[in-house]
Formats: sequence, structure tokens, C-alpha cells
Amino acid sequence: MSIPATIVLLAISLIGLSGCQDLGENDLPRIKTEIESFANQASRALEEFPKSLSSSAILKYYAADYSGVKDGVGLTLKDQEKSLNDLAEQIKLGDSIGISHGIKELRIEPLTKSLAWITYQDETKLGRGGVLLNDMKARCTALVRKDGGTWLIFHEHCSSMNY
Repeated sequence: MSIPATIVLLAISLIGLSGCQDLGENDLPRIKTEIESFANQASRALEEFPKSLSSSAILKYYAADYSGVKDGVGLTLKDQEKSLNDLAEQIKLGDSIGISHGIKELRIEPLTKSLAWITYQDETKLGRGGVLLNDMKARCTALVRKDGGTWLIFHEHCSSMNY
């Protein structure tokens, strides 16, 4: 199946799901607050990674069936884990790496009580020994779902704005 056809099917599925759980007036502010808190916690976990070296502190915000695309390259949860483990190894070997991370322009569109579509601008700065190595900005769209009381990213598309 082609990518455009998959996207169309996904969109139709999401629209169909949005009618499965009626969202009351009180649900929208609560859901938006929960997801905003979730996004801020995930961002802090990434910033704290050079000190904690805890990949699980970041990966806990991703669903086991996570799939993503960054600048046209497919990603899985295993790919995310490998990147974090590689970075942790560099730090353990004495590389003084720092991460500054922020989420801007967060827009949350609840579809059901347990499913939402979010868009945001991801801003990540990576430094070594006080020198800025990379200043990455990306536009992202993600699907998040509530699983056992916790919001998780299960699908995400990010495109660099650094061209």
C-alpha cells in the first residue's frame, strides 16, 4: 500500500474513532492539560538525560508499537532506544554532552477521550564542553493515546526546519 493511501486510511479511521467516544465540555480542558503536562515531562526527561543516562525515563513516553518518520527516515522504538544508548555510551566515555530541549507552539486536538492529534515545534540544542554543536528545529505531528492512565506517543512525523 502506498504512503498516501495509508495516510488517507489512517485519517478516515481517526475520524471514525472520534465519534466513538463523545467528548464532553469538561473533557477537552482536562485532556489538553494532561497532554501538555505529558509533553513537558518528556521534554524535561530528554534535557536530564546527560545526567541520568536513563533511556527508560524518555522511552516511557512512547508506546511499544511506536513508529515515526524524521526527515523521511522511518523510526521504531528500538531505533530510539539505540540512539539513546549510543549517546549514553559517549557520555560514559567522558564526553561532556549537554541537551537543551523545548516544545513550542503545542496544539492539541483531542479526537476521543483516549486519542489525540498534536502538532508542535521541537527545538533541540546539542552541545559538547559548552560549545553548541547542533541547533535543530523541526515541525512535528504526532498521535498520542491514553493507555492505562498514561499518554503515549504511538506515531510521529517530524521535518527539519534547518534547511
